[in-house]
Amino acid sequence: MDYAKLWNDNWQYIKKDWDQINPAEPICGESVMLPHTWYQDDDYYQGEGAYQKLFYYEKQSKETENRIFLKFHGVDKVCEIFLNGTKIGAHEGGYTMFAVELTEALISGQNILTVMIGNGKDLQVSPCSGDFAVFGGIHRNVEWIDTKQTCFDRTYYGTDGVVLQTRVNPEGKGELWACDMVSVQAGESRENYQVRYELIDHNRVAATASVTPEGTLRKVLEVSKPVLWNGLNQGHMYTVRVTLVKNEEIYDSIERNVGFRSIEVDPEKGFFLNHEHVKLHGVAKHQDTAGVYSAATMEHWKTDMSLIGEIGANAVRLSHYPHPKQVYDLCDEMGIVVWSEIPLLKLTEDAHLFENAKEQLTEMIYQNMHHPSICFWGLQNEIAIYGEFPYMTEKMQQLNTFAHQLDDTRYTTSSNLNSVHVDSSLNRITDVTAYNVYYGWYYGEFEDHAKFLDEFHRVNPNMPLGISEYGADTNTAYHSEEPKVNDYTEEYQALYHESVYPMMAERDFVWGSFVWNMFDFTSPIRKAANIENRNIKGLVTFDRKTRKDSFYYYKAMWSSIPFVHIASKRFANRGHETMTVKVYSNQEQVTITVNKQQMTQPVVNGSAVFEQVSLEMGENKVVAESGKCRDEAVFVRLSQPDESYVYVDQNPGINVRNWFLDEQSEAELFPEGYLSIRCTINDLLASQEAIEVIAKRMPDVAKAIQDMVGTFTFEMFFKFAKPNYTEEEVKALNAELTKISIS
Repeated sequence: MDYAKLWNDNWQYIKKDWDQINPAEPICGESVMLPHTWYQDDDYYQGEGAYQKLFYYEKQSKETENRIFLKFHGVDKVCEIFLNGTKIGAHEGGYTMFAVELTEALISGQNILTVMIGNGKDLQVSPCSGDFAVFGGIHRNVEWIDTKQTCFDRTYYGTDGVVLQTRVNPEGKGELWACDMVSVQAGESRENYQVRYELIDHNRVAATASVTPEGTLRKVLEVSKPVLWNGLNQGHMYTVRVTLVKNEEIYDSIERNVGFRSIEVDPEKGFFLNHEHVKLHGVAKHQDTAGVYSAATMEHWKTDMSLIGEIGANAVRLSHYPHPKQVYDLCDEMGIVVWSEIPLLKLTEDAHLFENAKEQLTEMIYQNMHHPSICFWGLQNEIAIYGEFPYMTEKMQQLNTFAHQLDDTRYTTSSNLNSVHVDSSLNRITDVTAYNVYYGWYYGEFEDHAKFLDEFHRVNPNMPLGISEYGADTNTAYHSEEPKVNDYTEEYQALYHESVYPMMAERDFVWGSFVWNMFDFTSPIRKAANIENRNIKGLVTFDRKTRKDSFYYYKAMWSSIPFVHIASKRFANRGHETMTVKVYSNQEQVTITVNKQQMTQPVVNGSAVFEQVSLEMGENKVVAESGKCRDEAVFVRLSQPDESYVYVDQNPGINVRNWFLDEQSEAELFPEGYLSIRCTINDLLASQEAIEVIAKRMPDVAKAIQDMVGTFTFEMFFKFAKPNYTEEEVKALNAELTKISIS
């Protein structure tokens, strides 16, 4: 029987606490296929559940029996695994692979495999917070593996028992380093076995070596003139075949693709690949997509990477956790530089949380160290969001040292938020650092981006700086000829990116920038622009069907494939005699034809702009051309502007500025030394009395802020989260909070 083909079909899922489930007995639940998540937009369940698989197995004699492993590619986020009632393994962390051995607990006949899973908020396992969903479930595939009694250890940090690393030495030679963990049958010795390494280039063996198994990373072979993995220019890959042998008998074998390249980051000049400067212009992405959420498949990952390739990005931040191994494979093939990170978004003094971070870091690095595309290991994202404390520096220094012990060939990095001062010690721990900045959206003005970049570099001239997040939300239904912050129009998102990206691009000391985000993604705490449960900063919609105008701006800046694209096509109805026509393109100039009139403009900052274009009543066809590139759109002139394009906040929430105009003074509404809605969520959560007041008046808000940004004020929470309360209700809450002194 081919057991390997059965393992993602016919599972039973049940939502129930672990103590109510007997793992030795069949459960009656929902029949599902893997990958699967229990998340639904109307049910963000953070609790416990179980998956169960019944299967038949023909057990062999002890002498001839193979060893059986199950590799889980992702269980979100903690689990315990039972076979026929016997616990055979456990794992903490929702995004890395791990394996358990079934051999001893297997019986002849029907077997019961039960996987108990929890994704509760109270677990001291990262992520403990974040502006995204912890989905729950077996949201990546399960793989059945059978081996001989002596084999590569499939339980070694979720690897295949072999960890591979490549280097290019100062002489330009390619080096393959490896750690091979061999699990031998009783009475045997590892010294009786050999591990044969073959480096294969297009079916030709380029180098080979045989070594004694050794559980430490060491150089195993060398190739004199390797073809380099060179990013988008040439993503050249080799295959490494690793074979475990004894007296020429093969006991186990695996294959992995690797590449050779060198990387450097200079604080003044930025990133270098194979000694050539490369400006990293990238995007960040989450794993989820419409219809399946985190339970995506290869079809979804290929779609995502195809869109990233279309836009012309040469780098991707796979945030905020390790992504499926197939995604790293696609980045290798496409030549895209990768920032991979662990889900450390909250760092307390809890010892278990820190040890779990080290465990997830070990698994991420050992499982993915062979990928040439990965150039940065991310160690934290916005851990100071709930306040910056001295223990954070100490713990992050330890984690950074630990990362280099695991892999000293890549750069460590981190993401701080704007409340972390440029002179903070958190900026001087990892090899390079980066910031999530939203000037012109959450705070400040567009030009503040440039001021921030220059100030950071002045204070930290020896620390390479990147921008790990920047962006603005939009609902593509909303449009304006005069876009402004918080109108959620497609035009404002485009204006934001056109304004702030050049500030990063023109500064060589900024080693890279990553748009937040390539795709809209799930965020159960959000309800902006009449779209619930989504962060809508993506350049592409959640279903991957709509490229927003900002997508084409970056395509114009990054892609070498000629194109023209008329912006604001969804803003079809116009209520004025003239309009501005904007055409995104990577060509030198663009010509448009409107009602038999032709106009030509140069392309500047990715677009050709045609102002005061006259419109006739009714339909006006606009054709844009540059060389062989062509695009067209129809704009309809109406007698009055189309109000459906205007975002009308159905729940405008609070307008604090007006509270004290005719009533109390600002000092009376927000007395010094007392809590109020102008305090940070972090301050409010520090007061049990405040928590009780909020929970009494607004129970859903009290629940929501447990996962919110601690350095945001409560006032900002109402502005962006938009809970369903009137201004009078918020004022009443504020009045109660101001009775509580700040301790």
